[in-house]
Amino acid sequence: MKNHSAITLLGIDIGTTGTKCTLYNKDSTIIAQAYTEYPMIHPRPEWTEQNPDVWWQATCSNLKQIFADKKINPAEIAAIGLSCTNAITIVDKNGIPLYNAIGHQDKRADKEVEWLKKNIGNDLIESHCNNQLAKGSFSLPSIKWFFNHFPKLSTKAYKILMPSGYIIYKLTGIFSMNIPRMSLTLLGNIHTEQWDAEIANKAGIPARILPPLYEPTDIVGVVTETAAKITGLTAGTPVCAGCLDTVVSTLASGAVNVNDMAITIGSSARICYISDQLPLNHKLLTTRSPYKGLYTIIQSTDNAGVSLRWFRDVFGRAIESDARTRGWSIYDYMDYMAAQVYPGSGGLIYLPYLNGEKAPIWNSKAKGVFFGISLDTTYATFIRAIMEGVAFSIKHCLEEFPKSNPSNAPIPIGGGGAQSQIWCQIISDVLNLPVIQLKTSETETLGDMIIAAQSVGIKEITNEYGKELASHGALIVPNIDNAKLYNRQYQKYKNIYIHLKDDFDT
Repeated sequence: MKNHSAITLLGIDIGTTGTKCTLYNKDSTIIAQAYTEYPMIHPRPEWTEQNPDVWWQATCSNLKQIFADKKINPAEIAAIGLSCTNAITIVDKNGIPLYNAIGHQDKRADKEVEWLKKNIGNDLIESHCNNQLAKGSFSLPSIKWFFNHFPKLSTKAYKILMPSGYIIYKLTGIFSMNIPRMSLTLLGNIHTEQWDAEIANKAGIPARILPPLYEPTDIVGVVTETAAKITGLTAGTPVCAGCLDTVVSTLASGAVNVNDMAITIGSSARICYISDQLPLNHKLLTTRSPYKGLYTIIQSTDNAGVSLRWFRDVFGRAIESDARTRGWSIYDYMDYMAAQVYPGSGGLIYLPYLNGEKAPIWNSKAKGVFFGISLDTTYATFIRAIMEGVAFSIKHCLEEFPKSNPSNAPIPIGGGGAQSQIWCQIISDVLNLPVIQLKTSETETLGDMIIAAQSVGIKEITNEYGKELASHGALIVPNIDNAKLYNRQYQKYKNIYIHLKDDFDT
């Protein structure tokens, strides 16, 4: 292990639309960071893929950018922690991807889901995994799709990896998967915390493709000489197994004890609570927490930040010059515009189902909807309606939890979307609950840093580290009048989906 006299810790988060690398001091101060954005791949309608090599290129590019500052010494990095989005990658013995990674928004595996229901049964999946049999969020249907469609190529399949596992392999040469991430493959038993031989056998998935399992704080390996030359890291730097992005973001937001809750607004929006019991409601996503004996219960609405990014990409040119004139980013200008619109967006309601939706409706055929467009509707109205629609979806998810707010404490909000004060206020008003706008929006890489520090025994960084940081965030309380208005509009939001459900199906 490295000595801890001059410690920095590196967090790497491989996201749906970009990879971020952040270098921290032990006191959580950001020393340097870099971000590389990349597009999702849609080879067919409702298919969502990513090129794993793009993750590696983005990681290398970020690190080179960070180390371009000669004052930053990579030899002082005590450990590296990683987190990632949900995208299953199948590689050969040399770690070379046999196919693009299939993302969590992918909708191709309908036939595989039906086959698995018939030949394995939802009851067995739910009893062993405490999750429902569904595509997208869970890897098994996508893996089965690959084996069905590429039987010859499948003979070369050696391991399944998530994005963080792929980067860990590139750094260390070792295949791995962390136990919390295993929970969402539907090939792991949440009770034994091991791969489930019965499910794998019945699904026709060879045991050879299941990588060794690690606790998040386990050291998988160290940076190799080859990886060091490519990235600028120091050979021998410990790399821990890490965790899925939602779980480390929840940890960094301060949700670590039973009944704690947290919201993360990134590409997707996730609302989570911590439990020491497995939930009976299988509409909830269940995963092991970073720490034994606890579970992170997840509800995820797929298109949160993605909705704003989509609107930016399709319609953003209309305001680019105005934003540039003010010296603002386009997102800052969108915040400003949304703040000029009265709550309720003049009756305009947005359903953020751009590519189907998981929680809480679990309908892969649902689509995005703007309802209530009129001659009074402006560009700014659309922006605010998007923010409100995402908040409605979060509220809809919250209703699935056993208690709407088990601890009755303000809910911390992290992730990139938490940089928007107006969006945090909208969420508080819609939920009619106090929230805490965290001082740092980098909750994924901050969570990586916490796990990395614990992996090498840095005792100052405890499980409660994120909770202490969250206590310094900005408390936002709901506006009572806005909450009443939003409650009426929320009922309409749910009714719109009910009325359109059959039309989505056809």
